[in-house]
Amino acid sequence: MLRILDRYVLREILPPFFISLLIFTFILTLPPVMRQLEQLVAKGVGWDDAARILLTLVPQALGLTIPMATLTGILIGLGRLSADRESVAILSLGVSPFRLLRPLLALALINTAATAYVMFQAIPDANQAFRDITWNLISKRVENDVRPRVFFEDFPGYTLYVKDVAADGSWKDVLVADTTKPDQPEISMAKSGRLVLERDKRQVFLYLNDGKTYSAGAGDETTIYQFTDDFFITLDAESVFGRQALSRTASEKSVAELRAD
Repeated sequence: MLRILDRYVLREILPPFFISLLIFTFILTLPPVMRQLEQLVAKGVGWDDAARILLTLVPQALGLTIPMATLTGILIGLGRLSADRESVAILSLGVSPFRLLRPLLALALINTAATAYVMFQAIPDANQAFRDITWNLISKRVENDVRPRVFFEDFPGYTLYVKDVAADGSWKDVLVADTTKPDQPEISMAKSGRLVLERDKRQVFLYLNDGKTYSAGAGDETTIYQFTDDFFITLDAESVFGRQALSRTASEKSVAELRAD
């Protein structure tokens, strides 16, 4: 049980600790938050979904700010005791200077455990939550935005046109224009198509069925490729929302999963 001296020392340390934690976390989180917020709003993401995504950035900052705030709180708390000569009064009563270390060590151990939890568990969970939210947004936006007889241009370098959408979500009479190589554009036309999202590969596939692909070559040469089975076009999902620092697979795994790998 904490004694009066322990509680008194902690009361001097905890207020600057929490204030420092809040300020440091805000400072470290603000630049990526503003950068991500600009990208998300530009992509038409709602404010509620944007807030959920931005919250996943907080654990990364806490991994640094908890130790920083602990040091700041101890320095400010003990500095005030020294400035007000309270430490001199305590020592004059025969209290050993090492006696003041007990509440400091207790606080340090608690914050060490909190930092370890953030680094080993909270950050991987936040990264996974970021992936889940992003992929759900990608899926919903594509499903809702691909409308019949409307050009869909949210995939950089590709233009998608669908004449009709079936009840199961598949497309009829699909046109896909690939302009990733301006000097060699490709146009694919198919009777049907569909969208497939691979979460593990972080890729989006456009599957086309029963159609032709027209590729422009050197000069006026045009290559025609006819297909009857599935012909797929691989799209980078990160090109839709921008490459994120959280996209690495290793950053979403716990220590046990990394050891297993």
